[in-house]
Amino acid sequence: MTFRLPSSADLHLLSHTLGACAIGVVISDAQREDHPIVYANRAFERLTGYTTGEVLGLNCRFLQRQDRDQAGLTEIRQAVAGGASTTATLRNYRKDGSLFYNELTLSPVHDASGTLTHYVGFQNDVTAREEARQQLTSTLERITDGVVSFDAHLNYIYLNAAAARIAGKRPEELIGRNMLMTFPDIVDSAVVQAIQQAKETGTAQTAVSYLEPFGKWIEITAYPSEDGVSVFTRDVTQQRQAEEERLANEARLREVAAELQRTLNLSLDMIMTSGPQARVINVNAASQRILGYTPEELIGRSFLELIHPEDRTAAYAEGAAMTQEAKAGRQATTVFQNRYLHKDGHTIWLEWNATIVPGDPQIYSVARDITDRKAAEEAQRASEARYRHVAAELQRTLDLSQDLITTSGLGARIISVNAACGRILGYTPEEMIGRPHTAFVHPDDRARTYAQGARMIQQGAAEGPAAFVFQNRYLHKDGHTVWLEWNAAAIPDHPLVYGVGRDVTQRKAAEEDQAFLAAIVEASHNAIVGVGLDNTIRSWNMGAEKLYGYTKAEAIGQALDLIVPPELHTEEAEMLSRGRQGERVEALETVRRTKDGRRVPVSTTASPVLDATGQVMGVANITHDISARLAAEQEIRTLNADLHQQLRHVTGLREIDQAIASSANLTMTLSLVLDNICQQLGADAATALLLDRDTLTLEYAAVRGLSPGILQGSAVKLGVRLAGQVALSGTPLSALDLSGVPLTSDEKNLFEREGLTAYYAVPLISKGKVMGVVEVLQRQALTLTPTWLEMFETLASQAAIAVENAQLFTAIERKNLELRLAYDETIEGWARALDLRDKETEGHSRRVTEMTVALCQHLGVSSENLIHVRRGALLHDIGKMGIRDAVLLKPGKLTDEEWMEMRKHPSYAVELLSPIKFLRPALDIPEYHHEKWDGSGYPRGLKGEVIPLTARAFAVVDVYDALTSDRPYRAAWSKARALTHIRSSAGTHFDPQIVEAFVQLLR
Repeated sequence: MTFRLPSSADLHLLSHTLGACAIGVVISDAQREDHPIVYANRAFERLTGYTTGEVLGLNCRFLQRQDRDQAGLTEIRQAVAGGASTTATLRNYRKDGSLFYNELTLSPVHDASGTLTHYVGFQNDVTAREEARQQLTSTLERITDGVVSFDAHLNYIYLNAAAARIAGKRPEELIGRNMLMTFPDIVDSAVVQAIQQAKETGTAQTAVSYLEPFGKWIEITAYPSEDGVSVFTRDVTQQRQAEEERLANEARLREVAAELQRTLNLSLDMIMTSGPQARVINVNAASQRILGYTPEELIGRSFLELIHPEDRTAAYAEGAAMTQEAKAGRQATTVFQNRYLHKDGHTIWLEWNATIVPGDPQIYSVARDITDRKAAEEAQRASEARYRHVAAELQRTLDLSQDLITTSGLGARIISVNAACGRILGYTPEEMIGRPHTAFVHPDDRARTYAQGARMIQQGAAEGPAAFVFQNRYLHKDGHTVWLEWNAAAIPDHPLVYGVGRDVTQRKAAEEDQAFLAAIVEASHNAIVGVGLDNTIRSWNMGAEKLYGYTKAEAIGQALDLIVPPELHTEEAEMLSRGRQGERVEALETVRRTKDGRRVPVSTTASPVLDATGQVMGVANITHDISARLAAEQEIRTLNADLHQQLRHVTGLREIDQAIASSANLTMTLSLVLDNICQQLGADAATALLLDRDTLTLEYAAVRGLSPGILQGSAVKLGVRLAGQVALSGTPLSALDLSGVPLTSDEKNLFEREGLTAYYAVPLISKGKVMGVVEVLQRQALTLTPTWLEMFETLASQAAIAVENAQLFTAIERKNLELRLAYDETIEGWARALDLRDKETEGHSRRVTEMTVALCQHLGVSSENLIHVRRGALLHDIGKMGIRDAVLLKPGKLTDEEWMEMRKHPSYAVELLSPIKFLRPALDIPEYHHEKWDGSGYPRGLKGEVIPLTARAFAVVDVYDALTSDRPYRAAWSKARALTHIRSSAGTHFDPQIVEAFVQLLR
């Protein structure tokens, strides 16, 4: 690029411009070795901390110190070698050693002959941007998912380490390479297709596919951008393998289930699973052989329908007993026999082995056809009945006993035992007979059992028949512990011991549970009171003592009315009645009475207490004190109310702030302040008055809560009426009872007509000056709390700020108008100076300005741009200030060299006016008014509509005024002759459409 330095004034202007530039500027000498710095502006000094004197003669590389391994330096060296411009980011160091990132734009400067003379460097601090970029890159490198950025041709721009690992590469191996050329084997994969589709459609795409070159399943989500695609990628190989393994396992399980069903179908016994109401869920093929029904005919039906009518009651009872056991948390297994009806109607005996597991609603059972066996057994029993009648009757009697009945001999070996051993210990009599009792006793109780037996035998031998009652533990066949309570007797001179053992396991567990429950109840902080069916207190824990103040001895045996206030006896009676009926009464908030007469708010529940048979034997009343909770809830409600009030206050202030910031309409802002005073402070009415310092009166600017128009047009003199007193004194005025306050007749009439009884007002003061007054008028009593006064003062302060802002805005507007007028008068002065210098064109600038503005308005130029048209027309020949008088005022014809100088005046105009910011929009006419429609004009040879519209319009007016004005070398043309000439130049010199518009304007 080539710079023309026409004069020392231009160099001075350039120096001032660079000195005022906000970014650092450095100029180095390109013709001297090592390119030393020859100029640095003040912005460079602020950026680096070095003064200009410290850096002149140095190469800019001193800013990098020892940090020379930078990509930006390579870019700069390449640009310098090629004599080209470039922009690069460098790590530079200030004088104090601190690091900053510098965005350097380097441009070569050539002289008029094209010789490289200097380099200009524009230096901008981009530290914040670079640190943010590095932080983002660091974050992307830490995440486990892959992140890839492609350009529009799918070249890698960026990828983090996670993305590179998927491809088995390092990021630096891929950046700059094309994905499709680097991995051609994945071009047809779903993930690549999704990436291309995202780029083409502009919508996000997601895909999963197996990429053979990587040996992995890859999931991607592609997001299009303006210049490429961003992709988030994840290795989902393990998830896919796990899913495939799960599907394979399910298939294997289905095969196992099918094989199991085939195996079950081979069984001779009927194997069945049933649910609620004994409905068949699954049954094997033996059902058809045994009962004549196929599995399909039985599934879904209740198996109870097939039981022989005479056996149904027993079957129902058996099922109910098993269900009860399961509900109690114990596995129930039973073996029973009953009769069923075959499909063809004949009776079949089945022996069942059924099990219910706690928590599982299904019954698993195996049934064997014992019809033939039952017939054989019946025949055998009939043949042996007469021989075993007595023994059988006796054994049946023993076997009917729920207790274990044993006879034992020497060494405590069992001689006989009844069938209860199977139910109690899980052993059959045959398994126990011949073995010592101690073989079944729990190891921890064996020594005590030995000692008890020896003592019993010794006492029997010494004192005669001896009976003992004791308890010890036995081990069930399945390993669990069974508690037995023994009643045993030994007969003197008789080697046998007779014993009856009762299973007390459940009783022992119940006793332990009861003791555990009693400990929990006693330790509870809640008051737990047990009430009998007669409404008397049966139990009383420590929580009840603390809550009610009565000791256990004082409370037990008393009626529950002891702690219930009389007015709540009916409520308590209803709770107890519902509890006696087996209903649980959920938490009820009520009141209880303590020993010292205090009434305590409580939450209480009532639950029925059941005995072993499930009958209600009382009611448990659980109560806790909720005084603290109710107090906290009340405190929260109070705080919420305060917060809502504060929120309304802050919201109102915010609305007023927004009105002050966004609107110059003072009346609207003051009305919003008064609305907030009425809403937040509960005011019946409010007014805002503004002080006119010229008339010393207060004028009403906004009114709320009074009859419409009642104060319209009225004013208050300073020091008169209540508002005038407040404005004059500059202090608030409170009149909580207007009946005792001296009032003017106008005030008295107003207050009586509006029913106002109380008054409060504050002055609007800003920077020590009273701006006005805000009044609050109340029809009822007015209570001035600190909170009320604080809120009112805050709103009044907002009103004062609004008034001050409005007055400042008005003053600024007036100053702006005065400044614009001064600008325009200055421009007109410049135009008159030009007219005075060039006597031939005196008055020319004023005439062409008025005509150009009228023509541009006719052409549709906006009103806000007409001011720039006017200024540009007035200053169209300002560039002639740079033309020598010998050329400008030469009476004869100009030489070629003189014409070349004259044609520079548009460029001079730009150089003169462009530093003036408010005149830059007006440069079109001074710079381009000598351009021609056909491109033959100067200074740039623009053509057609490339020439700005305002310059094209001015060119027509300028020529017209020149032709119709007297010149020393000719007389003025007529209007008709001038228009004929202008029309003939349409399409060459002038824009044809503008010519026609100009002709119409002059008609």
